[in-house]
Amino acid sequence: MNEALAFDWGTAIVGILDVNTEIYTAYRGTAHMIDGAKRVLSAEGTIVSFNGTACDLPKLFELLQLHETAQATKARHDDMLVVTSNIRWPPDPGTGPIFGPGLDATYANYFGDNVPAVPHGITDEYVANNWRDCYMTAALWKKWRRGELVR
Repeated sequence: MNEALAFDWGTAIVGILDVNTEIYTAYRGTAHMIDGAKRVLSAEGTIVSFNGTACDLPKLFELLQLHETAQATKARHDDMLVVTSNIRWPPDPGTGPIFGPGLDATYANYFGDNVPAVPHGITDEYVANNWRDCYMTAALWKKWRRGELVR
């Protein structure tokens, strides 16, 4: 199976959830965040984000001091904000895309109040929030790949 990494950038963290193994890694602090950014940008297969096109990927490139023109990655990037927005509010010809609500509201739309429980080994609240964002992004992506995301 191809590599699939759900990732989330935060001001002091880059979190990566391997979708296939469900192993989460928190890269905290600038030096470690650089390692996380390198892992995402060198991934083969698919990288998955929520609003990564506008925020997370540019921040990873900034961490690595790469110019925007260098934004080519080996991996395919699926931005679940774009995907879910296009499903829920398909753009009319000649209009720009309509972007929907944030990750929590989008996740709730498709999964209800089924908020994921943080794994027992994660005790830091900041890391837990990052894990949750990676997990919810991965859950949306898996549902989409199965063809189960509908308006």
